[in-house]
Amino acid sequence: MMEVSGYVSQFEQNKFKVRSQTNPDKFYIVQRTGNGLICECKDHEVRKADCKHIKIVLEVIRKNKCYQNNTFRIMERAKLKLCKYCDSGRITKKGIRKNKDGKIQIFKCLDCKKRFSENIGFEKMRYNDNIITGALQMYYSGMSVRDIESHYEMLGIKVNHSSIYDWICKYSTLTSQYLNQIVPRVGNWIRADEVWIKVAGKQKYLFASMDDDTRYWLASDLADTKFQHNADKLLQLTKNAIGKTPKQFITDGLPAYKKSSRRVFGKKTTHTRHIHIQDDMNNNKMERLNGEIRDREKVFRGLKKDDTPILEGLKAYYNYTKKHGALKGKTPSESAMIEVDGKNKWKTIIQNASLYKQNHA
Repeated sequence: MMEVSGYVSQFEQNKFKVRSQTNPDKFYIVQRTGNGLICECKDHEVRKADCKHIKIVLEVIRKNKCYQNNTFRIMERAKLKLCKYCDSGRITKKGIRKNKDGKIQIFKCLDCKKRFSENIGFEKMRYNDNIITGALQMYYSGMSVRDIESHYEMLGIKVNHSSIYDWICKYSTLTSQYLNQIVPRVGNWIRADEVWIKVAGKQKYLFASMDDDTRYWLASDLADTKFQHNADKLLQLTKNAIGKTPKQFITDGLPAYKKSSRRVFGKKTTHTRHIHIQDDMNNNKMERLNGEIRDREKVFRGLKKDDTPILEGLKAYYNYTKKHGALKGKTPSESAMIEVDGKNKWKTIIQNASLYKQNHA
């Protein structure tokens, strides 16, 4: 059984138990059927509409926080042809809008009467989505913003490097707010390590955690020091990210991990510290992630501030768009049973992240 925020738990593949918000001793059963979710409460029986219990379960499903063996899909919004405000399928074309790179179709919803473009997530941008997402992929693959500027200039596209950096910050923030809500299907072995990076000209330490099976980068925490840092925050973020407590926790010999593991994970988690490089339980997988971070940090030329969105954008790139040889050409998200529709994964994620932000504003 999986408990979420004390309100809902899944006890069968298609059944959820939702606690009453007025009477803590009472529960309602919400069931998944071929016609959607149904609830046994009077409100749903009378109105035949989504009650508050169904809405709680829907939020759990959207964040992949329920037990199921099916792959969680981040849908390519352009193929759905639904209203961005009410998800109605009753939409009609209502003219076009021009930007610097072409025409954008405008639609009108026949139900809520609102107008919207098919350019979800890229509204009011001077450049089209392919140019923006291409810049994101090139930047996190290892190109500097000035190299990207030169590349686009060679293709006849004039865009300033400062605009490219603004795109990277904007969409790294947007996508991280959405992706961090989705729970990956990971194993019971978690790794953690720290790597030094330069932030605003000063040496800092990035503490990060990763799933052993899927190589999914789970969480990170930026610290001023290495040996005096408390790792509780990293481990709590890791526990929240996977929705459970790991059985095995592998780290180097840093004392902070041992103390935090006891406080956050508890006695049921076995903490393995600094096994030699030739041993089967070494921390090589985590060292490879550290190498990835260090390689990109050189291109970033030092991060500008502690709360920079660049690190979260790098995590999104690493988990959702970068294919790994050790995973037989899959991304960590695919190994964690999260599929992103479409060839342009950045575009699909940005579309869904934009809608998520709109619905949770």
